[in-house]
Amino acid sequence: MHNSNVISKAVRFALIAGATAAAWNMPIAQAAEGDEVERIAVTGSRITRTDLETAAPITTITAEDINVQGIQDVGQFLQQSVVMSGSPAMTTTNNGGNGGTFIELRGLGSSRTLVLVNGRRPVSSDFQSIPASMIERIDILKDGASAVYGADAVAGVVNIITRKDFEGVEINAQYKGAFDVGEYQETSFSIVAGKAFESGNFLVGVDYVDMSAVYQGDVDKVDFFQYPWQVWGKEAELSFWQNGLIGQGNNANVIEVGSGSTPCGNYYLSDGSQWTNDTCNGGIATLGDMRPFVGGGANNDTYNYAPVNYIQTPYQKLNVFLEGGFDLNDTTSIYSETRINKRESRQELAAVPYDTRNDPGYSGQLPDGTPFNGISKDNYYNPFGEDVVRSRRRMLEGGRSFEQDILRFQQVLGIKGEVFETWTYDLSYNYGYSQSTDNDFGQLFGPNLAKAMGPSFMDDDGNIVCGTPEAPIADCVSLNLFGGAGSVTQEMLDYVTAPLVDSSNYTLQQFTAFMTGDLVDLPAGTVSAAFGLEHRTEALESQVDSSKFMGEVTGNKSKGTNGEYEVTSYFAEMRVPVLSDLPFAERVEIPVGLRFDDYSTFGGAFTYQTGFEWNAGYGLLLRSTYGTVFRAPTIRNLYGPGVDSFPSATDPCRASNWAELNAEQQGFCMADGVPSGGTNNNDSQQLAAAGGNPDLQPEQGDTLTIGVAYSPEFVEGLDFTVDYWSVEIDDVLDSVSAKSSLNGCYKGGVAELCENVLRDAAGEIVRVDARTVNLSRMTAKGIDLDANYRFEALQGEFAFNLQWTHFLERENQTYDESTFTFEMEDVTGRFNEDTSYAEDKINFIARYSWEDLNVQYAANYISGLTYEDLLYWGTTPYDEKNPAAGNHQYEVDAVVYHDITANYQFATQTKLSVGITNLTDELPPYIEPAFNGNTDESTYRLFGRSYFVRISQTF
Repeated sequence: MHNSNVISKAVRFALIAGATAAAWNMPIAQAAEGDEVERIAVTGSRITRTDLETAAPITTITAEDINVQGIQDVGQFLQQSVVMSGSPAMTTTNNGGNGGTFIELRGLGSSRTLVLVNGRRPVSSDFQSIPASMIERIDILKDGASAVYGADAVAGVVNIITRKDFEGVEINAQYKGAFDVGEYQETSFSIVAGKAFESGNFLVGVDYVDMSAVYQGDVDKVDFFQYPWQVWGKEAELSFWQNGLIGQGNNANVIEVGSGSTPCGNYYLSDGSQWTNDTCNGGIATLGDMRPFVGGGANNDTYNYAPVNYIQTPYQKLNVFLEGGFDLNDTTSIYSETRINKRESRQELAAVPYDTRNDPGYSGQLPDGTPFNGISKDNYYNPFGEDVVRSRRRMLEGGRSFEQDILRFQQVLGIKGEVFETWTYDLSYNYGYSQSTDNDFGQLFGPNLAKAMGPSFMDDDGNIVCGTPEAPIADCVSLNLFGGAGSVTQEMLDYVTAPLVDSSNYTLQQFTAFMTGDLVDLPAGTVSAAFGLEHRTEALESQVDSSKFMGEVTGNKSKGTNGEYEVTSYFAEMRVPVLSDLPFAERVEIPVGLRFDDYSTFGGAFTYQTGFEWNAGYGLLLRSTYGTVFRAPTIRNLYGPGVDSFPSATDPCRASNWAELNAEQQGFCMADGVPSGGTNNNDSQQLAAAGGNPDLQPEQGDTLTIGVAYSPEFVEGLDFTVDYWSVEIDDVLDSVSAKSSLNGCYKGGVAELCENVLRDAAGEIVRVDARTVNLSRMTAKGIDLDANYRFEALQGEFAFNLQWTHFLERENQTYDESTFTFEMEDVTGRFNEDTSYAEDKINFIARYSWEDLNVQYAANYISGLTYEDLLYWGTTPYDEKNPAAGNHQYEVDAVVYHDITANYQFATQTKLSVGITNLTDELPPYIEPAFNGNTDESTYRLFGRSYFVRISQTF
């Protein structure tokens, strides 16, 4: 049914089916009349076909595109793509990160982007386990694909296609650094060897990357990395709105608002007063050393934690991969894929902010019977002569870090072959195992703290002994928290410190069987189809340190999780030709897909997808898809226990904000136990308890794409695609943020949000409930443009690529400060809930190739953002008497990054690659409410102008 003319036109369309990378680097062979044409699998379908054009839009990135830019962190590179949005965790995410790298299509959350390797699920979507040297190409399917791949393919699919047919040996070594940040250093080494023989092939590779640590203080060109600057006060807010950040000088519009847990101490007495050590010399304090603590305003006593936090977390990762295939006979072959990932990573925060409000301490009773958790009046080092009802102390003597030791293993075994002339089959078993050991250093052990902060005395020999003379406590070291940095000796620290170890094991088992081939001939062509089934089991065993389990340590507490689920799936696809060889209808096909997933946790779910491909001739292709998608709750979503976190949020009922509340709002605070005048809580983070919910149901949604691909025959080398896309999701799995719960309760009086807030008898926040629930809706709509042009000139070849994604809509359910309700709000072009939703992202590449020389210029544009909420000051209306007028909006400027790279291959098969990235030395923008470093560490480049040098040798 398909002659060589059709195949030749299909090959032309292959150039416009995806990104220009496919056009530049993928070899294209035309078939002569009568030759057998190889059928290939295309991401987004299991039906093999003779061309690359599909109804669904696909962007392809090749290994050459990755190598020419000196990329080792594949996930971070992909997140710079125009189709990616949001702010997923990266290795630049210190507080809240875990050393992994994740990606986020359409800004819909990384959990709604399905990552595949050769069309199969990996044991983790962490791109730290995807080595750059393993990749042949990356297909980004910009459409929901639940009807093909099942759950999680909501925003789209990223499919890593690995190298298979390489022959020889390839060795690569690379160094990357920053011109003005000497601490930023990435070194990498890889070796790949492959061999093809008469009935099969084999490939093995080793890839190693070592990334150094960078503290915020090391990036001295970024002034706000050095201080926790926040806007404080009406005049400062007005200046910040009009001028942006003015960090220092007489006109400064920010002040340093650090942590209330300071090295010199912050001690709360029963009368509500707060005190600090004004001498702070590391010795034994006296009452005369103490003065009132200043918690707000300029020249406050808070601790500057900013410069001692990582802004680039260090890691070492080793990836080993083996692939091979063997022909059993002319129609049957077996194949194997093995991948091993070993990673050690680390995050480091400012030293433990010990606070007996949330952390264990000495539990006692005041004379009136009121319980407290703090320091005994009879502690030898206590200069007040009365009980300290709350003690805060930055434990500089001990530090605070988190380390991960990750081991992942993936094994795929399969057999495939031909049956019934036009049909093929594929049976595979996919096993994945992930083991994680997490070490938490610097935390303090509650039972020992209780004794060390309780009564103590000096014995006749001059020793400080825990307990009382009548009842001394053996093997105890009394703790001096009053003398300032250095007052905690190594002996004291050893007694109260508790290294913590958590461990988890995650197992994936997946069996897949399917057949694909020609079903029946119709006048317009042959109906092709695929049918199959899949069974998948996922199991998690997570154990936490017993001290965390019992809540006996500082820091985040939690409990373990054990659970598993099974899903059996049945799927079918067909491609039905409707018209062919007609004017303006050279080929019209309708793809149809249907899938049923039966989960052991919540039952079954049907998904489907349909669309059309209209090849009108003259280089014009019209295409569209519509389908349903779903996302299933994970084991942690369903069964995860309460886990502590400290998200960015302030207490609206704090004393420094009391005058900004009206009488009704003050009443909401007092109704919840807050004393008149407010609390003493000026913290920028609050304790929140996240966790699972066994009543969760899957997310449901639908996706739509409508597009055109055009390669005009009258302009050689030009092609472009334009696609409209829409994603709508219901029953979104998410949690109400601590900030929204607090503002909704005390500013809006929303009773159900007040239920999320727990306060103690003194009105102080104990925790905020942030469990996962099925929220309302989430939407994303936009337009993608991809244009390519190539021509020959100056004895070489020029190639240009322009990619542009424009968001028309990106709606989240968010808390509306003006109506005190949760409403669907368009966050396009906004910085919202610590996430960036740029309205426009544009990538432009210009490449020149001449013999063995390649030179490339790349530009990456991110449009500006706005936000309304400041961390402490909240939201300021244009007109307090007219809420409909809106609020002050603070702007984040648009940014353009410029990169220039070049490589040259010598006659010895040695290739030298060099590059300067961020040529104009753009620095990250200041975003006042942002959590890590007052910027979006996942979206912006953090280290200024950088460079790389890469040497490759092929034998």
